[in-house]
Amino acid sequence: MIVEVAVPKKYVEYLDEEISLVKTIYPVVGNVFVVKKPSRKTYISATMLEELRGKGFDKLVVMDSLKPTQIINLVRELRKDVIDRSMLILEIFANHAGSLEAKLQIELAQLRHNLPLIKEAIRYAKIGEMHGFLGAGEYGFEKYYFMLKRRENKVRREIERVRKTRALRRERRERLGYPHVAIIGYTCAGKTTLFNRLTMLSKPVGPEPFTTLTPKSYKVRFNTIEAVVTDTVGFIRDLPPEVLEAFYATLEEVAESDLILNVIDSSKPLKRIINEVETSMSILGKIGCRGKPLIHVLNKIDLVSSDRLKEIMEGLERALNNSQDSIIPVSAEKNINIDELVLLVESRLKRVLKR
Repeated sequence: MIVEVAVPKKYVEYLDEEISLVKTIYPVVGNVFVVKKPSRKTYISATMLEELRGKGFDKLVVMDSLKPTQIINLVRELRKDVIDRSMLILEIFANHAGSLEAKLQIELAQLRHNLPLIKEAIRYAKIGEMHGFLGAGEYGFEKYYFMLKRRENKVRREIERVRKTRALRRERRERLGYPHVAIIGYTCAGKTTLFNRLTMLSKPVGPEPFTTLTPKSYKVRFNTIEAVVTDTVGFIRDLPPEVLEAFYATLEEVAESDLILNVIDSSKPLKRIINEVETSMSILGKIGCRGKPLIHVLNKIDLVSSDRLKEIMEGLERALNNSQDSIIPVSAEKNINIDELVLLVESRLKRVLKR
């Protein structure tokens, strides 16, 4: 399958990241073009639509959030499948889902995203077929819409049941007296690699985004203290709201944690690192984690020089504006500074247990 990719001007500086998202699902990418000023009706300009009509591709991927009317208009104009950035991320999640919980949450997010699209399709069908306020009765689209609404309610109930089970497990850990450490961070930062290093497990890792969708928990000894460590789903810039809500049960593990390890890919440019840290902090704020003890783990230091690492450390400290959060450079893959990280986690957990 060949896909054409439309990238908004605001994402040009993140072009490699956007294309990597596309290639996670569609390896064969045709042309990539920038949309400087989105059209209200079709998002893409009339000139670009004319060019696309003459090209041989199977699907158009727009790396922005489209309105239902824009998607429908693009499909009508191009006679091709059209998906936006939210749909693409949901496809990636669906491909990586392993557990029942992950599958349910992805299905809920897809239903929430698709329902407005179906509703708009019904409106367009009626506009084309009705005269005035007269109608020919119930439409097939409407039956499909109400079927999806019923399915959405059922999935919500099932997710609530899974959430209660997770809460019971968490309460059991708390009764046993184990503090909880959550590993968070931008996607592909090396969270699962760090989790494997701390737990001595071999959970799947990979260069593609969102290898981890279901949280993994394991008991780890940090010298004198035993704690439960949880690996969580990766964050991403401009994560669709429906995805964030659907994965609340996953992020609940972070909200209930005693200490957060924010894993950062130090091999990226400083500006990107700061933007990703700001994205992570913003998501933490949305799930009520402001003020929790936090350690920024600068991972992949084996890929940068000592001078570059010093520059990143200083730039990150300035960006954090003298916060109480600690910063520690490590390489989870090469086992560099992991002992120092263990000592730091131990000291932070001792403070938490004293409180």
